[in-house]
Formats: sequence, structure tokens, C-alpha cells
Amino acid sequence: MPIIVQLLGGASLRSGDVPLSGPPAQRHRIALLALVVSAWPQPLARDRAMALLWPERDQPAARRLLNLAVHVLRAALGDRAIVTSGDGLLFDPSVARCDLHEILRAIAAATADGADAAERVVALHNGPLLDGFHLPESAEFGYWLDERRAFIAHEYMAALRTVAERDAAAGRWHECVGMYRKLVAADPHSGKYAVALMRALDAAGDRAGAIRHAAEHAQRRRMDLELDPDPDVAGLAVHLQHATGDAGKRAGDRERSASVAVLPFVNLNADAEDGHDVFAEGIAEDVIAQLSKVRALKVIARSSAMYFREQDQRPGRREIGAMLGVSSLLEGTVRRAGDQVRIVARLVDAHDERQLWAETYDRHLTDIFAIQLDVALQIATALRAELLPAERARLQRAPTGDVRAYESYMQGRSAFMRYTEGGLLESIEHFRRAIDQDPAYALAHAGIAMAYLQLVIAEGAGGLRNDVAYAHARASVTSALLLDKDSGEAHAVLGLLKFVHDYDWEGAEQEFRLALATSPGTADLHNFYGLLCSSLCRSDEALVLFRRAQELDPLVHKWDPVTELLRAGRNAEALAQSREAIGTPPVSPRGRSTHGWALLLNGYTEEGFASLEESVRTEGASTLYLGQLGEAYALYGRPADAHNVLARLKEASRQRYVSPYHFAYVYTGLGDHEQALDMLERAYAERAGGTFGIKGSFLFTPLRSEPRFQALLRRMRLA
Repeated sequence: MPIIVQLLGGASLRSGDVPLSGPPAQRHRIALLALVVSAWPQPLARDRAMALLWPERDQPAARRLLNLAVHVLRAALGDRAIVTSGDGLLFDPSVARCDLHEILRAIAAATADGADAAERVVALHNGPLLDGFHLPESAEFGYWLDERRAFIAHEYMAALRTVAERDAAAGRWHECVGMYRKLVAADPHSGKYAVALMRALDAAGDRAGAIRHAAEHAQRRRMDLELDPDPDVAGLAVHLQHATGDAGKRAGDRERSASVAVLPFVNLNADAEDGHDVFAEGIAEDVIAQLSKVRALKVIARSSAMYFREQDQRPGRREIGAMLGVSSLLEGTVRRAGDQVRIVARLVDAHDERQLWAETYDRHLTDIFAIQLDVALQIATALRAELLPAERARLQRAPTGDVRAYESYMQGRSAFMRYTEGGLLESIEHFRRAIDQDPAYALAHAGIAMAYLQLVIAEGAGGLRNDVAYAHARASVTSALLLDKDSGEAHAVLGLLKFVHDYDWEGAEQEFRLALATSPGTADLHNFYGLLCSSLCRSDEALVLFRRAQELDPLVHKWDPVTELLRAGRNAEALAQSREAIGTPPVSPRGRSTHGWALLLNGYTEEGFASLEESVRTEGASTLYLGQLGEAYALYGRPADAHNVLARLKEASRQRYVSPYHFAYVYTGLGDHEQALDMLERAYAERAGGTFGIKGSFLFTPLRSEPRFQALLRRMRLA
């Protein structure tokens, strides 16, 4: 098993997940490692090492100590980890992996390779070199260490600026916010970085967060430096608070003119059982998917638009526009006769119901992709949304040339969107049928992969072994990317797989960024990326992503920001948002459970119990909500009811799969930390749904100081 040497942040040596202690971890030996690794690819002269590590010893004594240190390190890391080169010592990175070596190589590459290498520097930086470390008997080593720390800090901040500027130029504001937050953390008193962060927050749609940061920056300057607020920061805050008048009106007009909800198309065929409803809804969904590739457009996701599926029960257009936060609506009808199809599409202003564009298409079924392309282009034109050449090229690519495969795929999507175990299994069958008809149908392969992942991580998932589901998901997403390396859907699935199963956080983040480059308007993708940031306790970034997902899918993703605020300990703020969300339909079982915890954590015990109990009643098959209810009972004075929940979970586990993660909730509440940790370790081994989020979960706060919990976080690469 390879040895891992960590010198950034705190110093440690590990063999896999097992820390190495004793002689190899002695101070002078850690310091020697830092010197040898820093000198690579040149050898470290032995005289130089002795002068820095044992300056007060005579040369024979210092050489004996050096030889002993080298011997101990070779015994721990491998004989060839540190080799002799002349009268020097040379580190061999093929034998032992070292984060200092990796970041120094990335820094060297960043000079030539730009933003991609700079992003690698950012990902590798885990704190100052040998943070908190010193050799009291050697001022010389202290001077050397200060110089190396300053060099790495300087290059890290340069890398942050490079990546932030690249993301800003590409309009990736939520990623830009994350980079500027890191810059602010590195230099918290800088007015320049505070202003840059505020501008990024405002561009990402979080103006309130930008204004709040100005107040935090002013307080930090007063408390730490006894200085007045930075005038540039204060001036920008005033500007943002009072951004009204013509400029504000024009910005609001641009937002309104470039936002659209595609309502479910209406089937005009008399026979509702002939599959034409699925066909009509599939056309609307595909138009949404096409429009979501255009960065300049805000397009509401299918899941929120489907709330208005029943035409005779739809509210007025103005009310729909207000509920979804858009100013234009695309409506349509579909009539099909054999291989002929008539589609009527109409774009209307949601405020005054003016018709902005309309078209009737009488075409052969094989022209369906050309129709969808034309509708997307016409909407972009009508809404004055700038269409980049790369976006136009993506819109023009038909996903398949086989109409039968397309119809099977649409049936799979319809089944998938039920988000039930039965619906997901049915969707897989339809997607497989689409692949039988067109083996090169990348979207169908990606659909299978996502369905299998949802069978593991969806609420109340069960009935299929996790290892089987993950294996199918990996095989299918691999096929999808072999067929279409630029598929945003496939990159999103691979990113999700990498972090919920592999705990490859860096790799997952890279996949999500690739997906966002091709599908910037996809709500679920922002949600997945937000979950990753949340799992890593990057709460501010997660909130930006979750709020963007909420903008794009307001009726489905309205609970994500509330959950993140609870994870961040901002309980009063979470309750205020939760009360607002619970007051607007629809309210899901997840919403009731989240609202219940917001109430409990703010002292409203009985209301909290009632909301959690309602989530269990409305989603009886989900052991997730049952487990959380059991924990709440235990934590808030009803242990007998908690034990009753535990019995119900055990009974359910005799009939079907119940995630050990759900048992862990109840054991945590009851204070049985050993049983809770047993269950969490099982959940980790099984990659049970939700395990990826344990680090910042407020439901596992009592376990955080337990050594086994910390060891589990290390195995998950979360510590």
C-alpha cells in the first residue's frame, strides 16, 4: 500500500488510512522530509540539511543524526523513497506520494499552462506548509520554513486569482464566488478581494450576501486592526443597496425578457392511452433541455413546469409567471396521426399575455428534432438571448437518428420523473429498448446510469443491492461518454457517481464543471454540485448553487437552501426561509421533514414533531423520514417513541433493504454512539444513500468528537 506524506496543513504520514506514528513522525524527520521534497528534482546536500536541522551540533554528531533520520524514513516509506545522489538526498515521488511535491509541480506548470494548472494548485492547497510546526533549537530552519510558506501562499493566491478571473470571464459566477471566498479567507482585510467577492455574489444572484459581506469586512477591520471600513467596500455596498432607477429597471427588464417556462404540451388526440401524452410531454421536455444549453436564458426545469400539467386546473398566466419567476411562457399542442405530427407552439408574455411568437408545424415524425431546434432558436430570438456559436452547434446535434429509439427514450424519461422505485426500474427498461433500437444513443446510456444511481440515493430507495446498482451505473455512464465525450448529462452522472460512491471530490467537481459548460441552465446539475460543496462543508458555495437550482426549479428545489442553512448552523435564517417555503405549494415529504427540523432547532418542539410526523404519514415507504423522526423523539424527550421507531425499522428490514444510515439517526439520538457508528461504518461500506453528507450533518453533531467518526471521515477523504 502506498505511503502518503502530508506536509501541507498539519504534518502526517499514512499507509492508506492508517497513520504512521513513532520514530518516522519525530520532528526532525518530518523537517528533513520537507527539505528533501522541496529540493526535488535536485538532491538536497547533506551539509545543507545538517546546517538547517542541527546547527548547534558538531559535524560528526549532526551527520550521525542525519543518517539515523534517513534510515528511519526509508524503513517507513520504502528504501527508495529517499535515495543517495552523490553527497545529497533525492526524493523519489514514484515510491511515496507527497502533497508538497504535487503542489510544487502544479505551481511550476501553472506558469506555462494557465488556468487548468492553477486549478490544480487550488485543489491541492490544504493549508500552510507544516502548519503549527517549528524546531525551537534551529532558527535557521524557521527562516527557511517562513520563506517556503510565503512562496506557496503567494502562488496559491495567484492561482486563485487566475481561476476566479477565468470563471468570471465565462460567466460561471458560483465557481467564481468560491475562488474569491478563498482569497478573502487568505487575506481577510483586503478591500480589493472583498470588492471582487461582492461583485461575484451580486452577479451570481446573491445581492443580499454581497451586502452582508461588506458588513462582515467592516467588522473584521475594526476588531482586528482598529481601522475604519474600506471606502471601496462601503461604497459598493451603498450602490448595491440603492441600485434603482433606470439602470436597475434595464437590468430587471433583461432578466424578465430572458426567462421562460415551457408548460407541458397538450395532447389533442382523443385516445389518452395511445402514448401520445408521453410524446407531447417529451417534446416540451426536450425543448427545455435544448434551451438549458443557452447560458443567456433562464429556463424553468420540467419538474416545476409539470406542476401545471392539467390545463383545466392551471391558474392564470400571470400567476404562473409569478410562481415560477419568469415573464414568458411557451405553450403548445400536439396532434399525431400515424407518422404525421402537427405541433402548434406559442410564446406569450406572462404579464400582459401578449403573443411574442407563434408557429404551426405540419411535419413527418422524422422531422421532430428539426422542429425542436427551430422552436428553441425562435424562442432565443424572441427573448433577445445571445446565442454563442458553440451553443448553436450543440443545439443542432440530434441525439439519435431513430424515431423509435427516441419514443422509447421519452417513455423512459416519463417513468423516471415519477421518482419511485417502480418508475426508475421501468425507466431502465425503456432506456434499454432505446439502446436496442440505436446502440449509439448516448442519452439513453446516461439515462440508465442516472436511474441506477437514483435507486441507491433516492429517498427510501431499496430493493436493489447497492453494489449491483453502482456497477450498472458505472458501465452505462462509461458507454455514454465513449459515444459522446461532450455530453453534459453523462458528465453530470459521472460527477455524481464519483462523489457518492468513490468519494473522489476533486474528480467529481471537475465533472460538474464540464457538465455546466454544456448545460449551464440545468437545475439538477446545480443541485448535485451544491451537494458536493455541502458535503465538503463549503457552505457559502453550496448556498449559491442551491439558490441557482431553486431559481431554475422553484417548486422542487426550494428546500435545498433551507437544509444548507441548518447544516451551517444558521438556524433562525433557515426557519424564516422554511416558513416561506412551507406556505407555497407543493409541499413534499422532504419539505415537511426539513421544516420540522428547522422548528425543532429553533425551540418549537411540538410543531417540529407534528411536521416530521406528517412527512412519515405522507411517505410511508420511506425509512429516511422515519429514522429522522426517531432521532427527533430521542433528542427532544420522547425516548420510548424513539425505541418504537427503532423496532419499526428493524421490522421493515426483514422485508426489504433499509439503509443502515437510517438506523444511525435513531441510535445517535438515543446516545448509543457505538451502535450509531457501527451503522455509519456499514453505510460507508455499502455506499448507502446519504453517507456522503455526514461531515456537516447537524443530525450527527453528537458523534463529531468520537475517534471512530473522525477515522471514518478520513477514510472518506473528508478530513
